[in-house]
Amino acid sequence: MLLPTLAQATSLPLIASNSPQLLGPSMQVWADPDGLADIHSVRQLPESAWQAVARRDASFGYSKHAYWLRATLHNPSNQAIKWVLLIANPLLDTLDAYGLDGDRVYKSGDQRPFHQRWIDHRQLVLPFSLAAGEERQLILRMQTDGSANLSASLMSEQAFIHHEQLMLLLQGLFFGALLVMTVYNLSIFTITRDRNYLWYSLFVASFGVYQFIQLGFALQWLWPNSLAWHQLSFPFSSALATLFGIFFTYGILDLKNQHPAYTWISRTLLSCSLLVMALALTAPYQVALFGSFALLIVCAVIGCIITVLRWRAGYAQAKLFALGWSALIFASLFSVLSGTGVIANSLLTLHAQQIGSLIELVIFSIALGSRIRQAQSDYQLAQVRLFAKEHQLRMEQAKSLNLQRQINEGLEARVQERTASLEQALQELSTANQQLAELSRRDNLTGLFNRQVLNEELERMLAQAKRSRQPIAMLMMDLDHFKQVNDQYGHLIGDACLQHAAQRMQQRMRGNDLLVRFGGEEFAVVLGDTDQVGAMDLAEQLRDDVATHPCLHKGLSIGLSLSIGVYALIPDAKCNREQLLRHADHALYQAKAAGRNQVISYESNALGDA
Repeated sequence: MLLPTLAQATSLPLIASNSPQLLGPSMQVWADPDGLADIHSVRQLPESAWQAVARRDASFGYSKHAYWLRATLHNPSNQAIKWVLLIANPLLDTLDAYGLDGDRVYKSGDQRPFHQRWIDHRQLVLPFSLAAGEERQLILRMQTDGSANLSASLMSEQAFIHHEQLMLLLQGLFFGALLVMTVYNLSIFTITRDRNYLWYSLFVASFGVYQFIQLGFALQWLWPNSLAWHQLSFPFSSALATLFGIFFTYGILDLKNQHPAYTWISRTLLSCSLLVMALALTAPYQVALFGSFALLIVCAVIGCIITVLRWRAGYAQAKLFALGWSALIFASLFSVLSGTGVIANSLLTLHAQQIGSLIELVIFSIALGSRIRQAQSDYQLAQVRLFAKEHQLRMEQAKSLNLQRQINEGLEARVQERTASLEQALQELSTANQQLAELSRRDNLTGLFNRQVLNEELERMLAQAKRSRQPIAMLMMDLDHFKQVNDQYGHLIGDACLQHAAQRMQQRMRGNDLLVRFGGEEFAVVLGDTDQVGAMDLAEQLRDDVATHPCLHKGLSIGLSLSIGVYALIPDAKCNREQLLRHADHALYQAKAAGRNQVISYESNALGDA
């Protein structure tokens, strides 16, 4: 007997203030599972069919039902007022509003063209006015494949303008911070070539796109009429951000050099990310949406476990990484739970991911900065050790000089004997100094000259070629698919392959040719007094030699191949070392792009073209 009484609608008095009034507690709801009812049949429903929402945000989880909600609005003042109904869920597929402006029906949602909205706004904004003492019934119809969360609030026109200015300021700060982090870390990647900065930049950029879509900016400014793409872009961008997050985690925690299980788990999660991205493009929206949620939760849990394990193993950067992950996980949990209706939707839950992501991104930036600091510390430690060794050599030299002074004070025979001993010690010291100088110019693994020698000798050989007007050639070489060799056989066998390739190349060099290990699996050759034809001929010999002589090591026969870029010219006064390296490197990338195991020369407009 009491149910009809409890279901009776009570009017909501609208009192102008700077704070928004929540519509949810004053609303009643009727669920339409088939979604076939119209406004006329809904208005004829008995009072017993309506149920009180009884919560602040009118959230019904992930359901495809159509939900009809009604509320009675009352203006108790003696003058007309202008109000705004704000629906803070930009991802609602469809929303119809009856009773705002006479018989005019408000139809909007992210699955309707943006120009149909009464106000061009990223969220669903419904303006209306009430005359003095007027009481009006508002009926809303909501249906979506995503979170059926109305999150409605009422505010005066002035309060809405103030609220919008504040929100735009905060959103501008948020996306500005993401842009700054992206550009900053891309700059560091360009300088250091450390891929962790590249993955981090891509992660920040893709996460920014994800937030741009979730907050409604994308539909307003990027694709206002591409409704199908807008529907699938949300799970797609979520999976894309997760993909780059996995790459970043794999690199920053140095999982490549740890137990193989870490690599296997990372590759599995990468495959799952690609699968979710494919589902977003081909499968129903809810399948892709729940897939992106599941991927996010699984990656968060596994990321926490791996971070804790690396922390316990003594990896210092894992501490900061754990803090960053925790911030993002808790923020994402708030967002997901508010979407399911477990917790009430509010400004905090709506922007929880933004707050958590900013904390996480700042902490991750600190973690990346610590890598630079660690590298500087290692460099300083190496300098200290070098200075200590130099001091030790000076002390030895001082001892030798003291011994010489003592010998001079003794008998002539003793002088001769000690002098011979001193000369021997000085010879050994000189030999040691020469060996030390030579070692600093040599690559420890292959015995070839290192990149420092290339920088010094290339300047000298280029200057000589300019004076004599003789051609000079530059070869950039890269062992093809060498990462696969390391992954399949291990780094020790990979080192043996590098030594084997270096030996094969060294056999082809002339006395005045310079062969250096440029870095990793890359090598460089500088050929004096060599034109384009001679350089191409030598490059082809090198390529054929390496390809036809596999590396034999511990019973294994490992085939190798070279991609070579060639650049030869008669240098003019404007020609410099960077030009030789850049053009040879460009030719190398062309050889790799053309299928590898090839020799390609850099083609210029003229032989002396700079």
